[in-house]
Amino acid sequence: MTVPGSPGPEPRVWGSRIPLRNGNFTGRQEALRELRRQMSEGTTAILPQALRGMGGVGKTQLVIEYAHRFKGEYDVVWWVASDIPLLVPGALGAMAERLGLPSARSVGIDEACRSVLDALRRGDPYPRWLLIFDNANKPSDIEAHIPEPRAGQGHVLITSRNPEWSSVASTVVVDVFDRSESVEFLGKRVRDRITDAEAGQLAERLGDLPLALEQAGALQLQTGISSEEYLELLDQQPVETLSANQPTAYPSSMSSAWRLSITKLEEYLPPSLQLLRCMAFFGPEPIPIDLFRWSGRSAGPILSPTLSNPVLRTRAIGAIGNFALGKIDDRAIQIHRLVQMLLRADLDPKEQEEYQEEAMLLLTTGAPANPEDDELWGRFSRLVPHVVPVGAVESEDPRLRDFALNLVRYLYNIGDLGSARSFVTQFRDRWRELSGPDDFHVLSAERHLGNILRQSGRYQEAFDIDSSALERARRVLGADDELVHLLINSYGADYRSMGRFSEAQRHDEESRDLHVAKYGDTAPQTLRALNNLALDYALMSRYAEAVELQNFVVAARSTSSEAKVEVLISMGGLGQAVRLSGDYRSAFDLGVEAYEYGKAELGPDHFRTLRAGIDLAIVQRRLGTVEEALDLARDVHSRYLSLFGPAHADTVAAVTCLANALRTSGDVEGSHALADEVVRRLPVIFNPDHPFTLASRGNLALLERARGNVDLALAMNEEVLARLSDVLNRDHHYALTVAVNLANDLFELGRFEESAELDRDTLSRLKTLLGDDHPMTLGSAANLVSSLRSIGGNDEADALSQATLAAYDRILTNRHPDAVLAAEGGRLDFDFDPPRY
Repeated sequence: MTVPGSPGPEPRVWGSRIPLRNGNFTGRQEALRELRRQMSEGTTAILPQALRGMGGVGKTQLVIEYAHRFKGEYDVVWWVASDIPLLVPGALGAMAERLGLPSARSVGIDEACRSVLDALRRGDPYPRWLLIFDNANKPSDIEAHIPEPRAGQGHVLITSRNPEWSSVASTVVVDVFDRSESVEFLGKRVRDRITDAEAGQLAERLGDLPLALEQAGALQLQTGISSEEYLELLDQQPVETLSANQPTAYPSSMSSAWRLSITKLEEYLPPSLQLLRCMAFFGPEPIPIDLFRWSGRSAGPILSPTLSNPVLRTRAIGAIGNFALGKIDDRAIQIHRLVQMLLRADLDPKEQEEYQEEAMLLLTTGAPANPEDDELWGRFSRLVPHVVPVGAVESEDPRLRDFALNLVRYLYNIGDLGSARSFVTQFRDRWRELSGPDDFHVLSAERHLGNILRQSGRYQEAFDIDSSALERARRVLGADDELVHLLINSYGADYRSMGRFSEAQRHDEESRDLHVAKYGDTAPQTLRALNNLALDYALMSRYAEAVELQNFVVAARSTSSEAKVEVLISMGGLGQAVRLSGDYRSAFDLGVEAYEYGKAELGPDHFRTLRAGIDLAIVQRRLGTVEEALDLARDVHSRYLSLFGPAHADTVAAVTCLANALRTSGDVEGSHALADEVVRRLPVIFNPDHPFTLASRGNLALLERARGNVDLALAMNEEVLARLSDVLNRDHHYALTVAVNLANDLFELGRFEESAELDRDTLSRLKTLLGDDHPMTLGSAANLVSSLRSIGGNDEADALSQATLAAYDRILTNRHPDAVLAAEGGRLDFDFDPPRY
C-alpha cells in the first residue's frame, strides 16, 4: 500500500536548499504513513517530529520524500542543515526575505532569525509551514530555534541519531530496510544488471543499510562489475572499525562497501581519490566546487596537477559523485562524515599531515581575502563550516590563521556576533597556548574580540581586552605596526562607548598624528582615524572642528572606492555635526542625502540607514516641520523595535527621538512614557553616570514639569546638572541644555530672581560655546527676556528681545515655532538626542 501525496499547488516558499527528490526512493511506506498521521492529527499544537536512527539509515531521504510528496499541504517548506548549531540561525535567517521580512544582510543573522521564528509562530503571512532540521545532535542545540505554532499551523521535522529527542519530541525510529525494500532499491539503482537473488545476497552482506546499498549500486552501475565479483571483492577486504571513539552501531560491511568504492575510484581515476582524501579534512557540510577552481595552481604538490587542469579537475570531481562517495548539488560537493572518517583512518600520520596541508592550502588560497567587501560575503558564508575541521584552532600556519580571522570579521560584519565570538574565542585561547600571549595572531584575535564585545554592549570587557592587547602589541611589534594602529582606533572607540569623551579626544588626536605621518592624509586608515576624532569633537561640543574634519573625510571618501557603509558613516557624521553646530538648513539637506543614499545602497532596514533616519527626523523637528519629523521618527522606531528589540542601544536612541517629537507635537503623556523607558534602560546599556544616561534624565525632568510636577522636575534637573558638570564640565552642551530647563523650572515656581540669574549665566556660556546666532543661544536669550520682565528689567528686556527676534528671522525665519513663541514672550525648553557613533 502506498501513501498518497497531495497534488495541490506548489508552496509559496520552497527552500533553495531542499534536496532533489530521489528517483530511486524505495519502500518506507509504513514510516511515511505514521509520520503523516502524527503530523496531521489533533487540533492542538503538536510536538516536533523527530526521526531517529543511525547514520546512513536513510532518515534524510525519508524526510526529502515527505517534503516532496506532501508539499501541496504547505505554504512554506524550508530545510535547515543542523550539523553545526552555530549555522542554524543563518539558515533560518535566510528565509526572512521570502516572508517579506528584512534580510539578514541588512539586520544581521540573529535578528533575521528571530523575526522569521516570530512570523512562523504567528502564521503570518503563511499559516501552513514545514520546517526541517536535518542531522541535529542534541535537543539543546536547536530547541531555541523551533517555533511553537498555533493549533494546526506548522509542522517541524527533525532527523537525528541522538536518542535524547524522545523526551522532547514525538519520535519515529527509522531502521534499516527490510529485505524486500533492499531488493527493490537495488533493482531500481542497478536496473537490469542484477537479479532479485543477487540483490538479496548483497543486501544480506551489507546489513540492508540504505547508504551502503546506494554505494554498492553506484559502484556496479559505474564499473559494470557483477554481483559475484562484488561479493568476491567484499571477501577480500578486511572488516575494520571506523575508529575507536566513534559509534559502534554501524554494520561492518558498510566500511567494506566504502573501501570497495574507493578502490574502484582509484582504478578509474587516481586523481579523484587524491581529491577525495583532501576533502576528508574539510567539514561534512557542502564544499564549494569553485574553491577547487579558485585555488588552481596555488594548490599543494599533490593536487596542483589536477586542479590546474580544468578538464581533469572536472572529471575528478564528477567521478566522486558518480561513485556515490559525495553528493554534488548547488555548485558544492558534500562528503558523508563517515566516508571522511574512513578516508582519514586509511592514511598513515605522514599522509594525514600532507593531505591536511593540501586542504589548508585549498581553503586559504581559494577563499576571499576582504571581509569588508559585501559582494564577497556569500563566498565567506559557505566556508564557515570548514575553518575548524581544516585545523584553524590547532594550526600555527599564518595563512590559515589569517583566513580564520577574516572569517571572524565577516561574521561580525553581517551581525552574527554570537558565532563570531565563539570562533574567535576558540582561536585566541588555543593559539595563546601554542604561541604565547604576545603572538601576532593572538593579539589580532583579541582586537576582533574587543570589537565584538563592544558591539554587544559589553563595554568594560572590550576596554580591558583592548587595553591589554594594545600594550603588548606596542611592546612586541613596535609603535609603527599596522595592528597597533588598528588597536589604537579600537581603544578610542572604547573610551567613547564608556562616556570618557575627553580621554577619547586626547587618544584620537594622537592617533590622527600617527596615521597622517605613516599613511598620509587621505589613506583609508587615516580617514577612519579622522572620522573617529570628528566624533570626539562633536561629543565634546567642539562642533566647528567636527564639521571641518567630517567635511574633509566625506570629500576624500567620495573620490575613492570606499565601502558603501564607510561612505554613509561619514555622511551621517557630517550631517550630525552640522546640525549640532546650529546650521539646521544645511543639516537637513545633508540628512536627506544620507538617508536616501542609505536606502538606495544598503536598504531601508540597514542599521546605518536607520541611524541616518534618526538624524533626519531630529533636524526636521528642529526646523519646525514637526509632523514630518513625527512620521519619520515613528517609522524608524517601529523598524528598530522589529529588528533589534527594545533593549538595543540604537532602539533606545530611536525611542528618544520619537519621545522628543511627541513632546514637540503636544503629546506630553505619550512622550513621558517613552522618556521614562529610556531612563530605565540606559543605565543597563551604559552606566548610571554615562553622559547619555544623565542627559536623558534631563529630558524626563522637562516632561515632569510639563505634567505639572515642577518640584520634581527642579530636583531632577539640579541633580543632573551637578553630575554632568562633574562628568563632563559645566560648559558642555549637555550641561547647558539642562541649565536652560532648570531656569524654566525656577521661573515656573515663581523664583524669578534665581531664574534670571541662571538665564544670564547660561546665555553667556552658550555664546562662548556656540556663538551668538546658534538656535539654542537664541532660545536662551528669549528666556532671559522673560525673566527680566518678571523682575522689572523691561528696558534691557526690550533691547534683547529686538536683537533676538531679528536673529531668529535671519537664522530660522520669524515663522519658526521658536521665533513665534519668543515673540509671544514664552519660554523655550531644549532636549537631548543621543548621538550614534
